Amino acid sequence: MVGRKAVLVTGAGTGIGKAIALHLAAQGFTVFAAGRTLSTLGALAQEGGERIISVTMDVTDEASVAKGMETIASHLDGASLFAVVNNAGISVTGPIERVPDADWRAQFETNVFGVMNVTRAVLPQMRATGEGRIVNISSVTGRLAPPFMGVYAASKHAVEGLSDALRREVKQFGIKVSVIRPGFVNTGFGDQEQAGLEPYMKEGEPYRDSLEKFAKWHHDKGHKAAPPPHCVAVEVERALTDASPRTRYTAPKKNLWLIFARNFLPAPLVDAVTARTTGIS
Repeated sequence: MVGRKAVLVTGAGTGIGKAIALHLAAQGFTVFAAGRTLSTLGALAQEGGERIISVTMDVTDEASVAKGMETIASHLDGASLFAVVNNAGISVTGPIERVPDADWRAQFETNVFGVMNVTRAVLPQMRATGEGRIVNISSVTGRLAPPFMGVYAASKHAVEGLSDALRREVKQFGIKVSVIRPGFVNTGFGDQEQAGLEPYMKEGEPYRDSLEKFAKWHHDKGHKAAPPPHCVAVEVERALTDASPRTRYTAPKKNLWLIFARNFLPAPLVDAVTARTTGIS
């Protein structure tokens, strides 16, 4: 087991990020909780005690990331970050055909370029110290893309690919890279995804009928019916503390069957099961 060191968690103000920050602090890590809203981060720091330090950071803005890293450096007093958890993310939902280019770009700016902005900022100090952990929050949809979540799934497929390449590149410096694949967890993320579907369920929209069925499944069987985000935080801790961390962790564990299905079953069968499960068959 490695020592309990300093960790940067992005998107820490709410949901999975908040759960990760609180859990790691409770386990003895010093957590730099980064996000765009200082008021939310302040409340988190109060809840987590002295081991949580708030850092204002917009991962889509390189200047904001650089300023945030300066804040972190001032607290570390010459020491280095041990790890970063790239959690900040948004979810754009809707039919591939109908989602505007601007929404596609916003999705990738946060979920992909945001990961790289932060990763680039922390790698030099990790290389200098000869150790470090990078944990990227992907998704089960990074392996199995549901209908009407293709934009989000595409961004998470990108995170999976860049994580694989990064892991192979930085191993020589003693840096280890892991991916966490959450499935549905009970956070406000579900409300964001539901709101994203609404414009495409209006009268005259070509996917309206199937979207209404999908939205009902997503609402009834998705985030609100799922376990709390603590299950993801536990897997993040494992990625930070396992002597030989796995390349991928899945939370909650029941979602492993989805990965198994995608890996080993014929694509037409996976398509049929997905359609039946989501109600759009």
